[in-house]
Amino acid sequence: MTPLAAPLTDRGGNILRPPEPPSGEGPPGPKDGFGGRSDPRSGESPGAAVSEIPLLSWKIYGCMLFLAIVAFFDVGVPRVVMGLLSLVLFIPLISASLRSSLPILVALVVYIPYSKAVSGNIGGVVSGLNFTTVLMVIAMISAQAVSRAGSLASGNGVFAPKPALAPYEGEFRRLLIVFCILGALSVLHTDLVFADWTFFTALVDYKRWIDPFLIFFMVSYLVKTEREARVLMTVMAVNLAVIGLGSIWQHHVISGYSHRVRLKGIADQANTMGAFYANYFFILLGFFLMKAARLRFGLLLPVGLWGLFLGLLATESRGDALALVAGVLVFFFLHNRGLFLVMAGLLIFFAVNIQFLPEGLRARIQHTVVHHSALEISDAPTLDLSARTRLALWAGAFRMMEEHPMIGVGYKLFPERIYSYVPHNAETNQLPLRGRDAHNAYFLIGAEMGVPTLLVFLALLASMLRVTLRSYKDSVDPFWRTVSLASFCSVLSLGMTNMFGSRAISLILAGYLWAIIAILLKVPAWQRSMKRSASP
Repeated sequence: MTPLAAPLTDRGGNILRPPEPPSGEGPPGPKDGFGGRSDPRSGESPGAAVSEIPLLSWKIYGCMLFLAIVAFFDVGVPRVVMGLLSLVLFIPLISASLRSSLPILVALVVYIPYSKAVSGNIGGVVSGLNFTTVLMVIAMISAQAVSRAGSLASGNGVFAPKPALAPYEGEFRRLLIVFCILGALSVLHTDLVFADWTFFTALVDYKRWIDPFLIFFMVSYLVKTEREARVLMTVMAVNLAVIGLGSIWQHHVISGYSHRVRLKGIADQANTMGAFYANYFFILLGFFLMKAARLRFGLLLPVGLWGLFLGLLATESRGDALALVAGVLVFFFLHNRGLFLVMAGLLIFFAVNIQFLPEGLRARIQHTVVHHSALEISDAPTLDLSARTRLALWAGAFRMMEEHPMIGVGYKLFPERIYSYVPHNAETNQLPLRGRDAHNAYFLIGAEMGVPTLLVFLALLASMLRVTLRSYKDSVDPFWRTVSLASFCSVLSLGMTNMFGSRAISLILAGYLWAIIAILLKVPAWQRSMKRSASP
C-alpha cells in the first residue's frame, strides 16, 4: 500500500512531477477564490505538488454555513428575502461563470445536499423554478460561454472542437444516456396517459427524475483540469464535514425528547438520511486519513466525521448501518490490513455485546426477530412488522415485474397498485400494504419501468464500481488513490442501501456520487500524463 504522505515515484524510483500546463495556459495563481493554493504549513508551493489538498475561499465556507444554518435550525426565510438573496448571489455567480466554469460547479456541489431542505422556490411563479434549476441553467450558459471564449482565443471559430474523451468515458456516457431515455419513456408516458398532465408539467416531473444524471453530464463536460477536479472533491469533503456538525446539533436536540425520535436530517426522512450518511462517510474518512486536518480545516474534518457516524446511529436504520459496516471493512482491507483487523474485531465485539450499541439502533436490531412467549399459540420466532411488510411488498413487486416485464406498471404508480399484487393470506391481511413504497430501489425500478430498465441500471452500478476500482489501481497520486478507494466503498454502500430503500434516483443521495464518477473517469488519463511528463 502506498503511504499517503509518501512522495510520488515511478517504478524506477524517480520522483514524479505534475505535467506542464497546455500552451497558452499558465500555472494557477496563488489564489482565485475557489481553491488551488496550498497551505504554507505544508511546505508546498502553489501548483508544485500533485498530492496537495487545495484551500478554499472564505466565500465557500460562508455559503456552506448559511445553508447549514437554514437547514439544520429550520430557519424560515420569507420569499422577498429569498428573492433578494438570489439576486445578490446569482448575478455575481453568472458573471464569474462566464469566464470559468469552476464557480458554478463549486456552487452546485455546495448546494446539492441541501436541495430538499433549502429548495429555493423563487417566488413560486413558475413550476419547477428553484435553486437547482437556476444553477443548472447557469452551468449550461457557462459551458457555452467558456467554449466560445476558448474557440475565439485559439482562432478556431465560434465552436470549439470536442475534447477527446478518456477511456471508458464515452462508453459510460452512452450507457447512462440509454437509462435516461428509458426513464423518459416511462415518466412521460405515465404522466401524459395515466395522470393526464400537460406536457410541460410532465417535463418538469422528468426533470426532477433526471437531476442526478444531469450532474454527471455537467461535471463530465465542464471539468477540464485535474486542479478543478481536486477543488471540487475538497469542497465535497468540507461540505460533508459541515453537515456532520449540523447532525451533531440535531442529535443533541432529539436526545432531549422524552420519547424516542429518529433523526430525519436534511433529507427529512430517517432512512433516506441514513443512506446519505452511509454513502458519503467514506469520502470524509479518506480526506481525514490524508492528513487534511493539518490544513485550514483544523478540527472540522474529524468532528464532522464523528457527526456523520453519530447521525447514522440516530437514524436507527438497520440497512444503512449494515452498508456502512460493510464499506468500512472493505475500505480498511484495501487501505491498511492492520486497521482492518481492528475494525473486524470491533464488529465481532459489538455483534456479541449488542448492549453497547445506542439504545434506538439496538432496539430495532433486537426487534427484527420477535420471540413469542410460552402463553402464545405459536412460540416460533417471527420477523417484526417492518420486515414482514417489506417481504410482502417485494413479493408483490416481483409479481408486477412478471406481469409487466417490458414497461412496468408506470412511474410513481407502485404505491397505488401494489395492494393488488401482494399475496393475500391470513398473515398479509394484517400488514399495512396499501399505498406503500417498495423499500427496494431494484424492485421499484423493475416494477415501475420494466425489466430492461432495471438491467441497464444494474449495468450502470457495475460500471460505477469498475470506474472507481480502475481509478484506484491506476492512480499513483495518493490524493486520487484515496479518493478512488473511498468512492469505491461509497458505490458499494449505495448498492446495499438500494436494497432497503428506494434511493437510487435522488439528487440528495446520488448527486455527489455521479459527480465523483464523472471526475474519476478522467483520473487515469491525468495520471498517465503525469507519468509521461516525469519520464526522461
